[in-house]
Amino acid sequence: QPYDPYIPSGSAPGSQGQPGGPGNQRTAAIQAQIDDTVGIMRENINKVADRGERLDSLQDKTDNLAVSALGFRRGANKVRKDMWWKDMKM
Repeated sequence: QPYDPYIPSGSAPGSQGQPGGPGNQRTAAIQAQIDDTVGIMRENINKVADRGERLDSLQDKTDNLAVSALGFRRGANKVRKDMWWKDMKM
């Protein structure tokens, strides 16, 4: 039988050990950990996508607030100057 580096030594190509053997339990435990990790990663990816959407919304609100603040500042300066001229004319 030819050597195959992907088959553990002492195992035949068709067998993965005994059904209740320690290798099978270890493999099942590792697979369970991998499945848990994949689930957590998927949740994290979904959270990042949601966060990205919220960040876009927040950016839009920030831009609108900056425009409003600029308009308020200009209006306040105009009122201040108008009041100054009114006081000077009295």
